[in-house]
Amino acid sequence: TLLSGLAGAFSQRSLQTQVGGLMHRDAYFYTVEISFLSAVCLMISMAVDYWQGRRAVVVTGTSVKELENKRCVNNNTFFQHWNYMTLLPITTRATAGLLTALVHRHLGSVIKGFALVLGLVFSALLQFVLEGIDLSLGQLVGTALVLFSSWLHFKG
Repeated sequence: TLLSGLAGAFSQRSLQTQVGGLMHRDAYFYTVEISFLSAVCLMISMAVDYWQGRRAVVVTGTSVKELENKRCVNNNTFFQHWNYMTLLPITTRATAGLLTALVHRHLGSVIKGFALVLGLVFSALLQFVLEGIDLSLGQLVGTALVLFSSWLHFKG
């Protein structure tokens, strides 16, 4: 949670700061920047995994022919298990990223944190009402603390 709060503070500052009278940063472009950096980190991770696998072949003395046979048998490609349903979580995450950037820009990371926690409280209460699952003492105390802290924040 420390890193999440730090990232939220940096995002909020980046999106709300005006430099030299210029407009705020565009939340959509900010989301694209973050997505691009995430993709670069993922590609670096995949390249490291690939090269470590190649190095293991050299160290163990596995022949190239054996390696090609294993690849033919496994036939593992990046998009092997993708179908049209794969786009659902991708689209959902992209939309959530855009909405998060807009919340950071207009309301700030503290309000986003309260919204997140209140959403969890709301989910727990719905689970209690709809499914009849009793809330534990910790959940009840946590709910009371969240509601009290929200009241204190918005009061003063």
